[in-house]
Amino acid sequence: MYYLSSFLIFTSFVSGLSISGTVSDAKSKNPLESVNIIIDELQIGTASDSNGYFRLENLPTGHHKLLYSLIGYKPFTQLLHINDTNQTRLDIKLEKSPIQWKAINVMGFIPSKHSPETTEIVERNKLTNTDQETLSALLTNLHGIEVQSAHEYGRNVNISIRGSSDFKPGGYNNRVLLLLDGFPVSIPNSGSSDWNAIPFETIKHIEVIRGPASSVYGHNSMGGIVNLVTETGNHSNKWYPRLRYGSYSSNALSLSYTGIIKNTKIVSSVGYGSSNGHRFNSGYEQKRFSIKLNKSISNNQQAQFSFINANSFNGQPGFVYPDNPGLKSYRESNRLSSYLQFYYKALLGQSIASVSIASNQFDTDYNDRNDAPENKILGRTHYRDKSYIIRGQLQRFFDEETNLIIGTEISLERSRSNVLRNIYVQPEQFTAAGFAQFRKQIFIKTIFDFGLRYDFREVKGGDGYKPKLFEAISPKLNLFYSLNSKSTVYISINQGFRAPSISELFLEYESSYGLLLLGNPTLKAESLTNIETGFKHQTESNLSFFGNLFFNRYRDMIDFVYTIPVRSINRGTVHGSGFEFGSNINLIRTGSIINFNYSYLKMENINKDFPLLYRPNHKIRFTFSQKIPSLDFSFSTRYTSTQLYEDFLSDDHPIENNKVIFPLETLPATIITDVSLSKTILEYDLTIKVKNLFDRQYVLIQHYPMPGRNFEISINKAIK
Repeated sequence: MYYLSSFLIFTSFVSGLSISGTVSDAKSKNPLESVNIIIDELQIGTASDSNGYFRLENLPTGHHKLLYSLIGYKPFTQLLHINDTNQTRLDIKLEKSPIQWKAINVMGFIPSKHSPETTEIVERNKLTNTDQETLSALLTNLHGIEVQSAHEYGRNVNISIRGSSDFKPGGYNNRVLLLLDGFPVSIPNSGSSDWNAIPFETIKHIEVIRGPASSVYGHNSMGGIVNLVTETGNHSNKWYPRLRYGSYSSNALSLSYTGIIKNTKIVSSVGYGSSNGHRFNSGYEQKRFSIKLNKSISNNQQAQFSFINANSFNGQPGFVYPDNPGLKSYRESNRLSSYLQFYYKALLGQSIASVSIASNQFDTDYNDRNDAPENKILGRTHYRDKSYIIRGQLQRFFDEETNLIIGTEISLERSRSNVLRNIYVQPEQFTAAGFAQFRKQIFIKTIFDFGLRYDFREVKGGDGYKPKLFEAISPKLNLFYSLNSKSTVYISINQGFRAPSISELFLEYESSYGLLLLGNPTLKAESLTNIETGFKHQTESNLSFFGNLFFNRYRDMIDFVYTIPVRSINRGTVHGSGFEFGSNINLIRTGSIINFNYSYLKMENINKDFPLLYRPNHKIRFTFSQKIPSLDFSFSTRYTSTQLYEDFLSDDHPIENNKVIFPLETLPATIITDVSLSKTILEYDLTIKVKNLFDRQYVLIQHYPMPGRNFEISINKAIK
């Protein structure tokens, strides 16, 4: 209540002449959200809501020039005369310009610092994304991304973009940064994220950046970014129930609300989900609550407050090893994840000044099942993690083609756990950073985009440990050339870095499968240099295709090595290269959508001192969706080529120079197919899915069986 009360203080009421209206797509007639509307000479502006509605108040009489802008649409300028006898109501139509980007981003979403040309926007669209219900399932279908999880709805998810991480047990795959409305939501001890704690029903779209983004977000974004952009609310009050039931006694129920109360837009949800799991000790249970408030304080001020709380239980199923049938895991865990965010911005002439404050908290407890045999009991362990972030930035618009962002960011992260070495009682990390991003059109069809960020991180382990200092300068340079209004090509050079996590530095723990893990306080930060080029073509919503070619050079890559005990070390130089291409075809006359993408990756260890694991060379995804009267059909299949792994469960492991030599094995290639049928009844979508249609037996990590054929039925009233 304290945060809610503090937020509601930011209210004001103005009177006078006003302009209001709606903005929509000139062709589809659909309302457009987050269109920026500016009256430059008055230095005021606003943005349209999810219904396309906007309002500017307390205006003087006279002639005014209004500028409307939205990424992907042609800017529109309107001359308007306002007199004192009426209030003006407008109906604005914008025409698409698919690749065009203009630098004005006034009162819409939190100002973005990354380049839209190299950012994939993934809409939560039932047909193009096969109606996925979790973030991990949606990301699995995207090019260049590998996802490893115990099951689709579980908490334990590892993400790798373009081979940035492997999935070796005991490692921390934390090179991909998860953002919630632009705020980092990483767990301090490991740097990874609770990927499925965010209520999926409130997500509007997802932004994905492949490759280093340290020049924008610093630490932990070396491999890429996944930014979850949540709904902003409507001017009409609506409830959205969602119900799901499926195999393994899985079920879920959520209720979302979006609307407006006393000029404050609200998005809120409550949800529950559970399952017995597809095998022993793989069940889960989760409860979630979220609320987001968005308030336009005046024509040039806006504030946003959000809070998410997720309480989850997860079994830790362990491995199924043929040579050791008794190898079972009896561990289970409970976690409370909380995210608190506040954001304020104001239009100051040609600039936007903003302040962001966020706090994340993760309380995780591990314990043994009640039926655990005596020789399997490991006792209770826990993590208590907190992080605090404050960011301030100024975004200056010189004209439609020139944009400068400068800012600073400070964060404090603390972790307390009984699996950290005794001398490191409560490690903490303090980070201070400054950044600048400059974007300018230098020729008629060429855009220059430059960014630079400096990070300073101090890690304190405790009284018995000297503080460690990490520094990094992360630049980026992008050039974009528009072939025409529908096509663009680009070249990009980026530098990324990642400092070792608290667990990699200070861990001391014996796993349920017998490995003793020990932190290494001598670790250095790792870095990545990326060179990338690509093209993109889009003809409104009917046809799009893309192609990317990239080269990554990793230095001092941090990896777990099977020594006695297992420790993290800095590797030498690793090269990763590859290409991606794909297309989306929307056959409007037939109601068909065809989506295809292909990714190729080659990872090479230059020093040849260790194998590169869990990096498949090929990944293909194909989806066909057909819309017929009152019924939608979707067929999706994905192929992943073979992958190497070290069989760390094998008893055949000689020891050489204190290093355990485990057999190098190969995971077979997999082809997984899903189908779904959806029928609209009144305002509800009834969907029936069959996952893993051909009942393939497969694993994402060694001896870790994934679900076979399973079914799911859901009834959703989707947010529109």
